[in-house]
Parts: sequence; structure tokens; C-alpha cells
Amino acid sequence: MKLVELAKKAISLLQEAGDKGFNNIDLAQKLHMPRRRVYDIIAILRAAGLVEAKREKGGTRIKWSGIPVVSEVKPDSSVSPDLMDKLNKVTQEKNELESQLDELKDKVSKLKEEQETSTMEVSTSKTKFEVQKISIKTLKSAKITKVQTSPIEIVLEADKKGFVIEPG
Repeated sequence: MKLVELAKKAISLLQEAGDKGFNNIDLAQKLHMPRRRVYDIIAILRAAGLVEAKREKGGTRIKWSGIPVVSEVKPDSSVSPDLMDKLNKVTQEKNELESQLDELKDKVSKLKEEQETSTMEVSTSKTKFEVQKISIKTLKSAKITKVQTSPIEIVLEADKKGFVIEPG
């Protein structure tokens, strides 16, 4: 297999892995190629600013960083002013988007924490449904652990708080 094809597959795997990334040994095994080829691919991707590599016990952790890091271009170079303006705008937009992404990740983690720690309101009032069928479900993280039935009553117990009752 050509190095270009291996690089495309490596990029696809690294993008799918996200923040977790891949160990270089695992990546070589997934691609069915020698480790030296992984080093060739990673060297090019690192130079382009597309991946981050961090040494760890048992190999190197490789993570997809996405948009390449653009180094500053000196004003005396042969780059046109229009292209420099576009480059600066794209770089600024990239930085703003990364900042927004970090804020959103923080909000998501806070919401997850709040959801785990919040307590459900317990209703002691009885509701009469004028239906022949109802649906009772637990919240996503809870599981029903015990069901007792009689001709006039059903008692459900779960490992965590949180039931949803819907008339049928």
C-alpha cells in the first residue's frame, strides 16, 4: 500500500479517535504496517501542524489537532497583502471558534455534573389517568431492579431515582 493511502487512513482514524488519540503502536497495528511507516506519516503531519504527539510510557500518543497552526509570515516575504489579510482573518476566526468550543465543553461538563447531582422532585399526590394503558420508564442511567404485581397494583423499584410515567 502506498504511503499516501496509509496517511489518509491514519488521518481518518486519528480524526475519529478525537481527544483520546492513538498510541503509535496501536495505530501501526490498525493500519497493518510497520511502525517506521507510522513515524514517517506522523512526522509529516506534525510538521504541517495537523497532529500533536506526546511521549508516554509504551510509545507516543498521537492526537488530531485539526486546523494546521499557521506560523507568522514576515512582512518582507513574497506573500500578497490580500492573502495576508485573509490569513489573519482566518486565524482570528479559528482562535474565536476554539475559544467558543472550550466554553461549550465547559458548559456541557457542568450540565452533566448538575444532572448527576440534582435530585428529582418527589410527588406524593396520586394522579388518576382515564386510560387503559400507561408507560413507566426510568431515566437513562437508572435500571428497574424489582417488579411486584397484584391484580390492583404494580410496584417498581430502581437502582436510582427517576421515573417517567406517561398515559397510553
